[in-house]
Amino acid sequence: MNVPLLDLRAQYAPLQAAIESAVVKVLREGRYVLGPEVGELETALARYLGVNHVVTCASGSDALLLALMAL
Repeated sequence: MNVPLLDLRAQYAPLQAAIESAVVKVLREGRYVLGPEVGELETALARYLGVNHVVTCASGSDALLLALMAL
């Protein structure tokens, strides 16, 4: 018996239309960096985390570098 550890397809299915719509919107606008969606994400994350500011990064390496630079 094969029991999947994580079924990403099942998780993606109900969100597929919203995700694809958001991706297409960004692609059509051509604002991949610092576009309005980035600000919206940072605001939503800050609210969710209960903090004043959130900075999103392009990669884990960027995040680690930013954290080290803040020391």
